[in-house]
Amino acid sequence: MQTDPEKRSLEQLLAIFGAEGVITDPDTLLRYSRDQVADADYAVIPAAVVRPTETRQVAELMRWANETGVPVTPRGGGSGLAGAAIPLPGGVVCSFEKMNRILDIDTENMMVVVEPGVITNDLDRALEPHGLFFAGYPMSEDICFIGGNVAENAGGGRAVKYGTTGTWVTGAEIVTPTGDLLRLGGKRLKDVTGYNLLHLMIGSEGTLGLFTELTIRVIPRPSVRGVALLAFRDHRSATTAVATFKRSPSLSAVEFIDGETARRANSGLPRKKQLAVPETAGAFLLVEFDGDDPATVERALTAAADQARRAWRDAGEPHPADTAATLAAHERTDPVIALGTDRTSGDRAWTLRKAVPWWVKRTAPGYHSVEDVVVPPSEIPALVEYAEHLRHKYQVPIAVFGHAGDGNFHINPMKPPELSPDEWPDLVDSLRHDLYHRVVELGGTISGEHGIGRKRVRYVPLALTREEIHAMTAIKRALDPGNILNAGVVFGLD
Repeated sequence: MQTDPEKRSLEQLLAIFGAEGVITDPDTLLRYSRDQVADADYAVIPAAVVRPTETRQVAELMRWANETGVPVTPRGGGSGLAGAAIPLPGGVVCSFEKMNRILDIDTENMMVVVEPGVITNDLDRALEPHGLFFAGYPMSEDICFIGGNVAENAGGGRAVKYGTTGTWVTGAEIVTPTGDLLRLGGKRLKDVTGYNLLHLMIGSEGTLGLFTELTIRVIPRPSVRGVALLAFRDHRSATTAVATFKRSPSLSAVEFIDGETARRANSGLPRKKQLAVPETAGAFLLVEFDGDDPATVERALTAAADQARRAWRDAGEPHPADTAATLAAHERTDPVIALGTDRTSGDRAWTLRKAVPWWVKRTAPGYHSVEDVVVPPSEIPALVEYAEHLRHKYQVPIAVFGHAGDGNFHINPMKPPELSPDEWPDLVDSLRHDLYHRVVELGGTISGEHGIGRKRVRYVPLALTREEIHAMTAIKRALDPGNILNAGVVFGLD
């Protein structure tokens, strides 16, 4: 039964959003209780979900929240992997699913203006007839929203060439935590008038403001794209090859998958989409080149294939467990699994890479942890070696994959069947501490693109100094004195 204050609050929300803009049905609210973080213990059912259709409603929501003290959590597509879209008990979720219009495709200025609820792939399809594309796309482009991409400064497979989402954002309309409206930047490429508040907001995980409109720079779509999926005898020869591939100005992606993970993810695909991945490979690289000159891309692909064949041939001493049959199979194997500039070859290789996180979810539903560490590219071999150490120390399977071009790896421990669910939280906590300490030692940090959210809050002091945390929390307090907007994300509730 609702109390009088709860009833008045609901009436006020209905006055702002209308009956269709407010959700209170318990079954529907359940869908907004979590994002893609596996651990169900993070889930919190909100008191209500509001779905604005215009900026005015978002501003009124934040003014209402400050008056009532009800916390607000912004939400995009719910595809996040750090818990940044999970509400607090008694809180309200502000879902941007109804603010999903592409407002302007400006081919003269090479800019687009969009609302935050636009799905990334929908924008790409709208740009294709104009010969343009949004270069800062993330990997989950079929389900993620542009607003969420910007809030997390999401990256993707092509960040090694094109950068992350924030690289391409030139302007934004933002509602502050207190309900004020900021219009930052615009359709201009230079701006040093005052502090760069726009890029303070980008990657702030919905804690400093709510995006209601975004201006994004777009560029000509490459006319040719070539992809090679290459096998390597072991992870060291694969990670060593990355530096050579990066010397090509045409390189647009280098993705790493450890051998066992690639084979298992491949076997989970529909038969017609499966690739002939060799059993003796310890690691795989997906290498992509793009540009407007087919001959240049073809030469880059040929050079990559030649390097993979040399690496396979010169892989070094056999493994102690290798049988004569295994060695013979190794000698016969062509490490070039897929190669070409045709769309079919590229799509098949990327299908395998994109299948990997979904395989992890199916293998250990509710009991896996998608980690998002990043190190300087030169330290990639040491990072992958350390993941192997963690496998042995904790006796758990770990899927290792990610963006080898920029050092951003997803190291995913999974609960083995024989381990009790009650033992999993302590084990994965200890494993994360070890992983994060080693990553920081290597000059890296604990998240490259997924964010801190609620999942990594307690680990932030491993990566940031006390003085750095103090400076950042001072900004939060200045913009959100009531700690109303996404409280508990990034820096906890204090």
